[in-house]
Amino acid sequence: MDNRYTVKQVSELTGVPSATLRAWERRYAVVDPERSPSRYRLYGDEDVSRLARMAEMVRRGAPASLAAAQVRVSTELGQVTTPRPPRPDEPLPDTRDLVLAARAYDQTLLTATLDEVLSRASFERAVAEWILPALTEVGLAWERGEVSVAGEHFVSAAVHRRLAVAFEAAGLNTGAPICVVGLPPGSLHALGAMCFAVCLKRQGIDVSFLGADVPVESWGHTLRVLQPAAAVISVPTPSDAPVVTDLVSTLTGAHPDVRVWAGGLYANQSRAEGLPASVVDAALLVATELLKR
Repeated sequence: MDNRYTVKQVSELTGVPSATLRAWERRYAVVDPERSPSRYRLYGDEDVSRLARMAEMVRRGAPASLAAAQVRVSTELGQVTTPRPPRPDEPLPDTRDLVLAARAYDQTLLTATLDEVLSRASFERAVAEWILPALTEVGLAWERGEVSVAGEHFVSAAVHRRLAVAFEAAGLNTGAPICVVGLPPGSLHALGAMCFAVCLKRQGIDVSFLGADVPVESWGHTLRVLQPAAAVISVPTPSDAPVVTDLVSTLTGAHPDVRVWAGGLYANQSRAEGLPASVVDAALLVATELLKR
């Protein structure tokens, strides 16, 4: 007899947040789970297999819509294989591979390395243990003159594309608490904030990501329009800290009901309510605080 799993159990089996699973079902019709007498979703083994295959393709960088279409077609043709889920202890590539790709503008190495990282690890592990450390390595190589500005931009753009795919794949999380994430005016290093935004969205929060160099008046306008539960401002460099201090003071004064955090390497210098240094831990903390309201 086919097993039956709740959405929480399927989330644990596939590594995909429950909110994302519901979004994939609603938007892409990749599965059609049964309903219990109490209207709870009940997934069968085949449903879990389809969702695991879709999750694997999304982790490799495929848009969720394309991954769902491929799963549907392969199922119709009887070409069903269940991907091996990533193991927590599986070794990841050397972070210096990203430096080599940046130095030589090697698209093949860059693509293969990112594919390998995202297929071997959950998104959260990939971010914490590889993507951010590897980007730091590229930055240090640029300081030493080993990598050009163009080379750094070459790899950053590729990482940005993968993060954008992951952000969209996490679903809309409509009805969940809203959190606005972005950088202060003049701040341009957005990849860390984007990693955090994806992690937070994967925790089931409705995230509005504003990106880099957001003027003070635009922050205020966004909070007035969206009326979010929280805002997180990234502080990636020391020069951003005083700007964030003033920005947080302005936002909390005008919007006392909005919880405002500062995150990033130099958040502790901003005199704002700080978050853990790890983007994964920071996202978990923010999601826990917002979902318990």
